[in-house]
Order: sequence, then C-alpha cells, then structure tokens
Amino acid sequence: MKWLNKVLGLAILIAILILTPLYTTTRGELKTLQIGTQSLPITIDGNPGEWGTYDCTGKAPGLYLVTVNNIPQWIWCDPEGDERTDFTGFSAPDPRADLLQFRVTADENYLYGLVIVKQMPFNIGDDGGTFVAITINRNGSTPGEEWFAGYSETKVDSNAKWQYQVVLNLADSRYRGQGKTQVTDTLQDNWGGIYYIVNYTWSFQSDPDASVGADVSHSAIEFRVKWSTIGDVPSGGSFFLRISLITARGWSNYGGNSGEAWDIGGASDALDCITITGPNTWDEVQDGVVNYYIDLYFATTPPYYPIPEPIVIPLLVAGAGGGFTAYLFKARRRK
Repeated sequence: MKWLNKVLGLAILIAILILTPLYTTTRGELKTLQIGTQSLPITIDGNPGEWGTYDCTGKAPGLYLVTVNNIPQWIWCDPEGDERTDFTGFSAPDPRADLLQFRVTADENYLYGLVIVKQMPFNIGDDGGTFVAITINRNGSTPGEEWFAGYSETKVDSNAKWQYQVVLNLADSRYRGQGKTQVTDTLQDNWGGIYYIVNYTWSFQSDPDASVGADVSHSAIEFRVKWSTIGDVPSGGSFFLRISLITARGWSNYGGNSGEAWDIGGASDALDCITITGPNTWDEVQDGVVNYYIDLYFATTPPYYPIPEPIVIPLLVAGAGGGFTAYLFKARRRK
C-alpha cells in the first residue's frame, strides 16, 4: 500500500510538472481576451468593418477563437462553394446562400452575431433574399425543439435541441420594390420579418434593444440581442451556447404574417449549413438533419466575452503495473 501511495504521489507530481505550463498557457490566452468591461464598439448596420478582417484561407471548415480588431470572437470558417448543387432552378452553387463566415462575440449586455455569404445579388425585400436560421441551446439544456424555422424541412441533431432560434430573412416584403441595398431594423413579431426570435414553444421573444443590420454591398448581416432575451447571462462554473445554422433563399408576405425558406423540394430546404460533412452540403442535409453543431464558450462573469473551451485533465493511475498516464484534452461536444 505504501508503495502504491508513493507511485500515486509521484504520478501526481509529474502530472503537475507536465500540465502546469499548459495551464499557464491557457490562462495567458484568457488574459489576452479580457479587454475591459465596456460595451463592444459594434454598430449594427451590415458593415462588418468593426469586426476586423479574418482570412479563412486554408482554415475551412473550422471553428476558431481569435481576437481581431481588439474584439474577442468565435469565427466559423465555412468552405466557399459547398452550397448544394443537387437540384436545378437556382444558380448552383447559389452565392446568396453560400456561407463563408459566421462570427459571434458578446459583452455584458448583448450577444452579437455576424453572417457573411459569398454574394448578395439582390435588393433587400426581394423574394429569394438570404435566409438564415440559427438555433441556440444553452449549456446542453433540455427540453428543446428540433425543427429549424421557415418550414425548412430540416432538424437539428438530437443533442442540439434548441431553447431559442434567431431568424434573419432579407426577403422581408416590407422592403420590396424600394431598391434598398442596406437596412437596419428591430425585432419583429412576424413570420415574414427580417429579424425574429422564438423560444422552443414557437413564441416570439420581445426585445426593444435587439437590432439587425444588412448591407448587400458587404454580403453581410449583423444582429444583436440582449442576454435576457435568450435565457439570461452566462452563469455557473462553465457556460456554452450550442449552435446550429442553416442558410436558404427566403420568401415573405409580411402583411399576411408569413414567410419561410424557399421550398426546393426533397428532404430539406437548407442550401448551406455549419458542418464538416462534405464536400457538398447535400451530404449533410439529405436526411433532413444537420448533425453537426458548434459549442461556443463564454466567461461567466462580466463582460461575458468568448473564452477557450475549458480543459479537462483526467489523471489515470494503473496501480498494479505501477505505471500511469497523464493526458490533456479538450472536451468536444460537437459532431
């Protein structure tokens, strides 16, 4: 027994020596992300300039935590040209639905999002404008809903059932025929609106401070929402938002309180999505389910900035053989 205790003590000591530099590195990364408690300098207008430039060349598909333009942010890099080509009727691939980047950041007041597609060859309000549905699961919580909005005939993975869903639809018919290339708006209680949020009972969420901005010249949509609108600020020892996302062409009849993803037939109306399955999005959505999702971690104290995924450090000690293995890994909660 004394021999086993010595082995265990030695194992722990060696593990501490091995892991301390790694822990320090992680703490250092955290420190670089703490840039103050002030609100982030992001104007919701569809111009992504404040977010800074990030080159996804050679990085797609992939999720990255970086500080760009002094803003800590999660960035999903999506492959260009992976939008569905299994049908006719639209240009294939369709640049208005070809997701290139999805970015998320936050401060003590708001969660911010940025969607960039390849090109927006339309005016805001035109049928066929970019449609984006983003599902939010808080910290792996249950219960939740499985369907994406917009009658898109597409579900999230069973491990990513959502409590809240953000929908962006640039086909909002209120703007049709006006030649608008840029617009800012507020949260709508309308299925044909440019921006709405629902909870898992499909009830519209109210948030007078929520806003959306789209600019087709930048092929970008920005939005912000108060933390309280999506279940309150991050809390607990560890916190993440589990995100799934699809893009499509949109349709809207705002006056009739209706709007949706353009029906293209088949199992799913999603044209692109967040996934590593490929090389074509049809490889992911042909069964009507987006099985891939991403977990975005945030600090649980103000200003709630993005942080690295917590590191899990299990220490295994094999007593009988006198050996041990210490290893470090990041808990992956995405497929």
